[in-house]
Amino acid sequence: MSTHLYCIVPSDSPPAIPRGLVGIDDERVRPMPIDDVVAWVSDVERRLAVSVAGIRAHDAVVEAALETGVTPVPARYGQRFDDDDACRGALESRAASIGALLDRVQGYVEMTLIITPSTAKMLRDLKPLVPKVDDDATPGAGREYLETLRAREAATGVIRQAIDELAQRLTEAARRHVHRSAVHEQFTRLPLRTLSHLIPRDAVDQYKETLRPVPTTREFRFLVIGPRAPYSFCALNAGDGGAHGMKLAD
Repeated sequence: MSTHLYCIVPSDSPPAIPRGLVGIDDERVRPMPIDDVVAWVSDVERRLAVSVAGIRAHDAVVEAALETGVTPVPARYGQRFDDDDACRGALESRAASIGALLDRVQGYVEMTLIITPSTAKMLRDLKPLVPKVDDDATPGAGREYLETLRAREAATGVIRQAIDELAQRLTEAARRHVHRSAVHEQFTRLPLRTLSHLIPRDAVDQYKETLRPVPTTREFRFLVIGPRAPYSFCALNAGDGGAHGMKLAD
């Protein structure tokens, strides 16, 4: 077996792990005190596969820590170490950075806004336009194909502009509550944008209320998710991206 890291909580008033809390593969979650912090860990198989069930179990443990009243620093899924000593050593080697990060997020939670076109609009604007004739030898087939690509590019640009406008309206509405923000964009077959906001824990209701009047259309919508642990704001290194929690292990 090896050691899986879920999150870090303060040691000055460490929350008790809820009775019966289990993590990946239904293994018991246990505390690991390290200097000024406490890690929540459990045993896992040495070959930890990436699975929806595993990610959900990991997140459930992190959310259980958040529900105790502190703000945990969530570890990225899959932070596995050979044993407790290896996990402790990795945390001790970055103790100053981890402690500072834990202090910065106390009292805050992450709220997430997902902006996406409606299904009907995506089907209409991004529907592949297949040329009637796909034989290269047929006159006009190449020109028709290029026109198809140009039409798709134009549709994509229109969607991106509309998402930009809605994102700006949401950003302005929520500005007074936002301590830090991050933007994540996926623009492949499903165009969407995610806005992550770090806000005071006691401002969640006000934050949601400020977003209610933001105008949307039948073709574009946004979803509000949270509060949750601050996965998007826990990078220890500039190159980590910081979208999925603290990364220590490779």
